[in-house]
Amino acid sequence: MREFDQLIEDIDRLSVQETASLADLRSALLEIEEVIDSEDYLTLSLDERNRLQTARRDLMALIEREKEALDSRPDAKDAAFAQQASDGQDARSSSPSAEAQRHHPMAEQQMESAEKLFYSGRDADAIQLFDRVLQLEPNWERARQHRTEAENYLRTGYIPAVALPADAASAFGKAQSAARVGRYGDALALVEKAQSILRDLGIPRWQEGQEFAQKLQENIDAEVVYEEGLHHFAQGKIDEAIDKVESASRATGLPKYADKAQDFRQVKETVRKINEITSQTVIEPSLASQIKADLDNLVAEFGDNPTFSQLRQRFKEIIPRVVEPLIEQTRGLKNQAERASTLEEALYLARQTKNQLDQIRNLEGVDANLDRLQAEVEKLLRDLQRFDSEVQMAQRAYENRPAWPAEAARISAEVRERYPTDPGVSRLNNSLRRYRWTLLGIRGGGIILVLLILFFAARWGVGRVNAFLISLTPTPTPTATATPTETPTPTATDSSIDMEKLDPDGQGPETGAEHDPDPGHEVGAGAHGSFQGIEPNAVGSRGKLVGAHLNPR
Repeated sequence: MREFDQLIEDIDRLSVQETASLADLRSALLEIEEVIDSEDYLTLSLDERNRLQTARRDLMALIEREKEALDSRPDAKDAAFAQQASDGQDARSSSPSAEAQRHHPMAEQQMESAEKLFYSGRDADAIQLFDRVLQLEPNWERARQHRTEAENYLRTGYIPAVALPADAASAFGKAQSAARVGRYGDALALVEKAQSILRDLGIPRWQEGQEFAQKLQENIDAEVVYEEGLHHFAQGKIDEAIDKVESASRATGLPKYADKAQDFRQVKETVRKINEITSQTVIEPSLASQIKADLDNLVAEFGDNPTFSQLRQRFKEIIPRVVEPLIEQTRGLKNQAERASTLEEALYLARQTKNQLDQIRNLEGVDANLDRLQAEVEKLLRDLQRFDSEVQMAQRAYENRPAWPAEAARISAEVRERYPTDPGVSRLNNSLRRYRWTLLGIRGGGIILVLLILFFAARWGVGRVNAFLISLTPTPTPTATATPTETPTPTATDSSIDMEKLDPDGQGPETGAEHDPDPGHEVGAGAHGSFQGIEPNAVGSRGKLVGAHLNPR
């Protein structure tokens, strides 16, 4: 085998020559393919293999252009056919051409057998029979053409797929199916099986199978390099991983490797940004949250590696510098929300407080102080949301019963007292103004009525009490104040004293004399005799007899 560098140099020089013949190009291509088929190919580095495969593709493109140029010149068709015959590039005829003249029967028999071998891919055996036909019929053009094609197939290996033997074609089809799903090792084994079948049939070279096997080998090599790149990435060596994956992508052009290389480049850029942010003296909370999200995404997508672990450790070190000011700011927002004069402002501040608290929780995780603060914020937010809901419910209740919006007033009583200057609450208060005045009048009338009832009840009670007190006072009765003595007095025949002639106060005549219906009788204070039958209570307060029966002794 020629030296690798010399071979590549000769091919590059041939590629730039404008006068390079088709035969020279094909000769160089065959030389490259011999190198690829040799065992020395496996000892080459990946870059050397890529250079060799690139040179091979360039030569094939030049050969195709030369063929197209020859086909485009009608006057050169005969020369082109001769060149194709010498280089083995003619397509196998799909069916025997019709012959105008009749041939020797033995030649026709040999021709039929030769063409069967030819179309079954057994070119070496077919050539032998074509030679016998040409010995019998030297001018049989179809036999000469098919022999030339069979010889070209044997020399160059360009065998159409339709001309492959059945077993080889079956193995080749399975190899293509395996390659489409990425089973390159299985595909290569099937191609080698097809090549072995062709060699057994006397076909040492099969260009399409050889090219396909080379492509599979490239994919296998690229997969090995790709796995090495993944191993480097797992160790945290991101730059080395990118180099390996990009090499696999350049060798095969498969999107799988190109996409992975792009992913690794994005990881490298993300790591750079994280290192830059964590090196700052003052770090914005939003940037810290973004760092945490990026790290979580990297670990979730690519798994952990030493680089990611170092970044997480640096992130933990900067957390206190970020969280402490944020906690103070959160407490300040909470206090502002509690002191807000309008419900709208309070809700806005409470939601801001909740967002910042969630940001702190996302950065720091579980903490007892944060739990208490979060409970307070959540309670405040629930109360404010309840107030907002009550305003809306009260508004709907008022729209349903504007004439007597008692339900609306009841629902919104607390929020109207807490946030009287809120725009929504102010509108509701204006709507309820007439209801409040009506309710105030009803309450005032009720109070007056109650006062009147209490007044009359009090008078009635006082009268009853006075009557009761009067009933407890003793009634004055006439009593005798004089002590009876044995003073002789004229005997009254009619001892009844007319009580009706007593003075109204029950004290008797002003002279203090006894009242007698007979004016001729007087009772003196010093009369002799005694009074009998005087009742104990018949003495008045002045010692006069009132309502007593006077009986002389």
